[in-house]
Amino acid sequence: MNRLPTWLQVLTVTLILLSLIFLYLWQGWQVIYLQRRVSELEEELIPLRERKRELQERIARYFSYERIERIAKERLGMVEPEIKEEEPDSE
Repeated sequence: MNRLPTWLQVLTVTLILLSLIFLYLWQGWQVIYLQRRVSELEEELIPLRERKRELQERIARYFSYERIERIAKERLGMVEPEIKEEEPDSE
């Protein structure tokens, strides 16, 4: 059996250990970076959510029955129909 020289075995084990240590550290850095990025994005969301709420309120006001009725009466000159009660047939 051909056996690798001792120095090559030590070098291989050392490289594997260093690779594992680097991988572990890199994952830790990635977690920290991603946590920071999530915090930044959550901060950016605050004004966007507020703006969305304002726009939804504005849409609700624009399509409200009262506003449409007022515009129909003021700008278009529309009037509400008169309700006439029908007289019962007298036979």
